[in-house]
Amino acid sequence: MKAKGTEPSEVSGMVLGLLAVIWFIGVPLCLWQALATAFTGDAELDRGGTNAWLAAAAVIFTVAPVLATGICVFTARVVRAWIFGLVATACVLFVLASLYTEARQVELRRPPPPLPSGYCAEYSGGDSDCPGG
Repeated sequence: MKAKGTEPSEVSGMVLGLLAVIWFIGVPLCLWQALATAFTGDAELDRGGTNAWLAAAAVIFTVAPVLATGICVFTARVVRAWIFGLVATACVLFVLASLYTEARQVELRRPPPPLPSGYCAEYSGGDSDCPGG
């Protein structure tokens, strides 16, 4: 027979169930709202709304499994802690990879820096119009 303090409580089980429902319903709902915001209305004005829904989906996508892992660790649910831990790790890595990819795309779309003042490009096969050359 187990001691009374070592058994997981029913409240933590309900919280885990609630986190699962939030994760399975909240993420698709936020993604759906982001798509609806992106495809309706003015694209420039709605970019902030789309980004807000995507950020909410990313937060729910990562925070719910991390919280579930913490609850399982503190309530001695070893198998569930490993499962939620692996899911949380995969979710965090996925979000970090997508953030890195987005940052790289923004960097690649950035216009080149302006040329220094007094810059003169010389072309082969002709006379040089550059001063001093």
